[in-house]
Amino acid sequence: MLAVDDDADILYTIRAICEAAGWQMDGASDGAEALRLLRQRRNYDLVLLDYHMPRMDGLTLLGFVREEFPHLPVLVLTVDEDQATADAFLDAGATDFALKPIKAPDLIARIRLHLRLAAAEQQLERRPHEELPKGIQRQTLDAILDALRGAEDFVTQQDLAEITGFAYQTVCRYVAHLEDEGLVDVQFNYGQLGRPKKLVRWRDKRK
Repeated sequence: MLAVDDDADILYTIRAICEAAGWQMDGASDGAEALRLLRQRRNYDLVLLDYHMPRMDGLTLLGFVREEFPHLPVLVLTVDEDQATADAFLDAGATDFALKPIKAPDLIARIRLHLRLAAAEQQLERRPHEELPKGIQRQTLDAILDALRGAEDFVTQQDLAEITGFAYQTVCRYVAHLEDEGLVDVQFNYGQLGRPKKLVRWRDKRK
């Protein structure tokens, strides 16, 4: 796999985590170097990329990656960016997010999840007539739908993130899509201080 970050300490940490998990990792310090490596090797299983980098930032790099490697899983390294930033990356083709500061168990679990989903996608027949909105990917959508169908009642978006292994921002984007499609019921929990929690339920669960 390929990790892209202008912080040498972060690249060192990611490399150590990947090697401990049995994965080989190449590192790049900016988007331009990463694009060169991608074009040279063309056989990476997954890319981890940072947002803020010199010469070519993560969002720009992601655009090139999606043009040339449309099915390559891309996880964006983020310090809990807001939903608008997350949506911009998802619109550009990001697969999911991995939070900084990096924690080995979380990163390994997130990488394993998306390697497994990518392998499953390769085994499935393509659905040539199916079109999904920008920023929505079939394997991720199916995993979130499976979690909703398996839930007994309403669940929070944080619950869905923990069940599926996806980042919270990714789950929020996909839940919004399901709302637009009329596939989920939504209610809000106002019983605690702060912002109300959104609860969602697969529509077939209605009594």
